[in-house]
Amino acid sequence: MFEGLLWSLAKKKLIPKRKISRVHRKRKGVKRVVCVLFPLSQTFRSADEFIDGLMEVVREDLSFADMLIFPRLTGNLLMGVSPLKIERFEKLEPFYVDLLRYISKNLVIPVISPGVETFRSVPDVLVVKNGEVQQRHAPDGGHLVVDLDDWRVAILKKEETFSSKSLRPLVEKDVFTFIHFELETEEKDWWNEKRGLWARSQSLEVFGIKLSPKGTFRNRSYKGKSYISAPIPLTPNLTGFLRQDGGVKMSADLELELLKERRHRIDTVKHILFRG
Repeated sequence: MFEGLLWSLAKKKLIPKRKISRVHRKRKGVKRVVCVLFPLSQTFRSADEFIDGLMEVVREDLSFADMLIFPRLTGNLLMGVSPLKIERFEKLEPFYVDLLRYISKNLVIPVISPGVETFRSVPDVLVVKNGEVQQRHAPDGGHLVVDLDDWRVAILKKEETFSSKSLRPLVEKDVFTFIHFELETEEKDWWNEKRGLWARSQSLEVFGIKLSPKGTFRNRSYKGKSYISAPIPLTPNLTGFLRQDGGVKMSADLELELLKERRHRIDTVKHILFRG
């Protein structure tokens, strides 16, 4: 009841004339991913304030965006919506889910985000599409394959990012985009970071999206790195990274058709070299 009242009050604050909208221009074989990583020092007092901050960050991408992703702890930044001091973050969960539903419906963009962090267990990952929660996945249960019409993505748990063998069956089913959400308190250098999802981008010829918030939240520092990786030949600077720690926003165009053409050429060469 308390959470429902908070949400109804927040919706009344929304400015009706500022309805979120976009004109989507479909580009064959190209999917733009937009990752929003609000600073952990930033808290929001209402849904209206959150949406204002979001629109300021993603405005340039709205015409082409095909997926919006938030890292862990994003829902916890809404702790300012309550006039009371929130010690139990469970109170924010229904509010955050409704906010994701609202954003998905009005932007006409699928939204993927972990739920509110309670610090007792790993939060579920929410897949919100057309204003409804399509899937709610517990990361401890292994990977989750999300079907977005003409695009399939997989959400991975940490152990899976280190194994090409476990992920190869997904690639054989045309899953070419992998997402991993992390919450790291220790800082790694980029060389160590390349052992995970970056390495899978090279060994499996796929796109990888790793999100980890940075900053201090409730007296704990988070120092993880975020990036969007791709096979080295598909990255302009030939590093295997399309984006690295892009601040508040990381956006990149995933050239799925180009990737499939490249994979087809490689498979053809392998067939010629190793047949019979």
